Amino acid sequence: MTVGVSLVGLALAACSKKEAAPEAAPDTTPTAQTEPVRGGQLVVAIRAEPAQLNPLVDQGSGAHSVRPALDSLVWDKGDGSYEPWLASSWEVSDDASTYVFHLRKDVKFHDGTPFNAEAVKANFDYVNNPANKSTGSTAKLKPVATVVDEYTVSVKLGTPESSFLTLIAAPYFGILSRQQIEQDPKSLATKLIGTGPFKFDNWVKGQSLTYVRNDDYHWAPAPFHQGAAYLDSIKYVFLPEDQTRFNALATKEAHVVDFIAPEYAKQVKANADFQTQEFLLPGVGYSLHLNTRRPPFDQVEVRKALLHGLNREEIVASATFGAYPVQEYLASTTPDFAKDLKNRIQYDPEQAARLLDEAGWKQRDAQGFRSKDGKRLASFIPYADNDQLAQRTLEQVQIDARKLGFDIQLQPVTDLPERLYNGNYGLLGTFQSEATGMQLWRLYGSDNISDGSTVGSNASFLRIPALDAVLAQARSSGKSPDRARYYAEAQEILPDFAPSVPLYSRARLVAIQKNVHGVAWDKAWPQPYLFDAWIGK
Repeated sequence: MTVGVSLVGLALAACSKKEAAPEAAPDTTPTAQTEPVRGGQLVVAIRAEPAQLNPLVDQGSGAHSVRPALDSLVWDKGDGSYEPWLASSWEVSDDASTYVFHLRKDVKFHDGTPFNAEAVKANFDYVNNPANKSTGSTAKLKPVATVVDEYTVSVKLGTPESSFLTLIAAPYFGILSRQQIEQDPKSLATKLIGTGPFKFDNWVKGQSLTYVRNDDYHWAPAPFHQGAAYLDSIKYVFLPEDQTRFNALATKEAHVVDFIAPEYAKQVKANADFQTQEFLLPGVGYSLHLNTRRPPFDQVEVRKALLHGLNREEIVASATFGAYPVQEYLASTTPDFAKDLKNRIQYDPEQAARLLDEAGWKQRDAQGFRSKDGKRLASFIPYADNDQLAQRTLEQVQIDARKLGFDIQLQPVTDLPERLYNGNYGLLGTFQSEATGMQLWRLYGSDNISDGSTVGSNASFLRIPALDAVLAQARSSGKSPDRARYYAEAQEILPDFAPSVPLYSRARLVAIQKNVHGVAWDKAWPQPYLFDAWIGK
């Protein structure tokens, strides 16, 4: 992988523990207290308030704030292996199409109802029902759950998926109460009833989301302590402005601040008053998807010219203040990333110019832009009008494209999510993080193209039969080495068709006050995991 700035060697950078000055009291350092302290409310500042809480519907912002109340069937270790959680064991068919889960027998939901195979089936039935409009990866697989006995459930997938355990380990498939799903489904949008270490308490729209400890909890995954959580409660506060979140850290109004913006990264990491944890998010980083249903990106030469003609290292270094690395078609921290990738994306403006000449864009108009048959080589890219990082990035893209003779216009909009589905763009910047190469299928597979009746995430609308064949083999490989080999082939194929221009992997930087301990990472959908957290003196 071509790296603009070295951030983390592997998935999780070591927790940066800043030592106190000699005159500071010993118990103010992160390592002074080793015995967890019970009690207190942990305040966590995050960027986005969920549109609604139901994780089985919303795979977006809600996944970053529902985990305290929801457990999953398995715990993803982030390296392609898993620990038991609500499932004590499982079996996978050789073709990765059938998964049988043996469930714990000592778990109850927050409403007092039992966790069993019927409850798990209710969750799968919910996402598999088109009327519920689930956007989650699990729903794409059309899972059919069958109760084998009270504590055994079998799940048959509509299409094989070797990454299925990672998908159901994510918080957007945290298991919800069967009683709530079947008897009060409308409440799913505003209230969570799960089996997690914290119970839903209160949601103040526009301000905060609060959970209180579940004193009956005793089924955490093996890497964590057993028994109830240490904290009395967790309060998420919604602070969408980057500077406001930074101020909440500096004033100690928040114990944990998630998504430290790249412009503050060096300052925060250099400050001895804070601890930092950094995770280079796996999956597909911020990429510019090229709409092949519109000229000029229906020409592969034009797509490849942009892929090789943009100085991605300079663009990313400038836009992210050196905080994020350039990536290939998968982030280097994805378990299926091909470390010995041969077909890497090279910056070569001379090759880009030749490709544009070959595509017939040889002439120049009065402003110096390339043209053909009297039409300028031009396109447009919408971006969320409140996304400062996207704006900085795209302004740099615009400058580089201008050097190629390519006119790219920027459009700040308020309807960016809808653009993916209606195709109203020339280029579209998106970012998706999951700890699996399955993201290549989601973003570049032919069966993920929106067709009017189904909604897909293939934003280039490009069909690549050779890629489809390799992705199908990867997804039906029950063994991890086989899956990795096929996903490596997919990564070699993509630059030849250039459906998108990958720019950067996002380094998720979390800042933590010095007296807070035990903050871990949920690696299935990378985010801080707070079950072990406690507040010292």
